[in-house]
Amino acid sequence: MVLVAPDPVVPARRDTAPGRSQSVELLALLRAQPRVPRFDPGLAGGLRAWLEDAAFGVAVARGDGTSPLFAGPRRVLSSTDGASHDALSAARVLSRLVRALFRQLVTVGIVGDPLTDALDALRADGGEDGVVGHVESLAPSPRAVLAETVRRHAARLRALVPRFPPSSMPQTEDRLAIPLAGGRVVLGGAIDLLVRAGGHRESSLCAIGLTTEGPWEAARRSLHYLALLQMLRSGVPPSHVALLESATGRYGVEEIREEHVRAVAAHVAAWLGKHVGEQLGEQVGEDG
Repeated sequence: MVLVAPDPVVPARRDTAPGRSQSVELLALLRAQPRVPRFDPGLAGGLRAWLEDAAFGVAVARGDGTSPLFAGPRRVLSSTDGASHDALSAARVLSRLVRALFRQLVTVGIVGDPLTDALDALRADGGEDGVVGHVESLAPSPRAVLAETVRRHAARLRALVPRFPPSSMPQTEDRLAIPLAGGRVVLGGAIDLLVRAGGHRESSLCAIGLTTEGPWEAARRSLHYLALLQMLRSGVPPSHVALLESATGRYGVEEIREEHVRAVAAHVAAWLGKHVGEQLGEQVGEDG
C-alpha cells in the first residue's frame, strides 16, 4: 500500500476555504494506478464454491428454524468475534457521525457545523442505531467534547476528500450482501465509497474506506474483505482500494491482487469452520 503520512492539521477557520493539497494528491494517486489487473475468470466462482461448502457446514450445525448467520467484517476479522461490541460505544458513535460527514463531503462538498450536520444526516436516515438519541441525551460538557472531536475529524476530511467529477460515478455506503447456503449464511458489509477513478481507457473501480481511529491494519484488512464481497457480487474485485484515517489525516492506496482475495476467503472459510465447531460443542454440552 502506498502510504502517505499526514501533514500537521491546522484548525479550519469558517472564513477561509480549507486546503485541498491532500485531496489533490489522493486523487492523483487513484488516477495513477496501473491498468485494471486481469483476474482468472474462474476465480470468483471457485472462491464462492469454497465458501458455499463452509457455509453449508454452518447451516447443518445450526439446524433448521434458526435465523441466518450474518458475517460482517468486524465479526469475521475480530479476534473476539464481535460478540461484546457495544453498538453505542464512544467509538461507534464517533464512527457514525464522521461517516455521515464523509458522505456529505462526497455528495455536497461542504460541511457547516460538523456535529449539527452529522446529526441531521443521521436523522434523515432514521437516527441510525440510536446514535442521534444518544448524542441528544448528553450533558452539555460531554456534548461539547464530542463536538470538538467531530470538528477535528471534519477538518481532516475536508483536506482529504477529493471533489470527484461526475464521470467517476461516486456511490456512498454501497452495501453488499452475499447469501450462502441458501441464505442461511450472509456475508455482508458496506463500502464507504465506490468510484471509477482510472486514468485509462478501461475505467478502474476503486473502493475507498474510512476509519476514524484505526488500527490501520485492521481497517486495511476490512477493505480486503469488502473487495472479496465485491468480487463475489460482480465477478471481479475493485482494481484498488484506498484507506483514509480521519483521526490522523493519513491515507494509502493499494492495488488488489489475487492473493489478497484468496487470503481473505481462506480466513472466512476458517471462521465458518470454527463457528461449526462451536455449534457442535454447544450441542454436545446440552446432550451431556
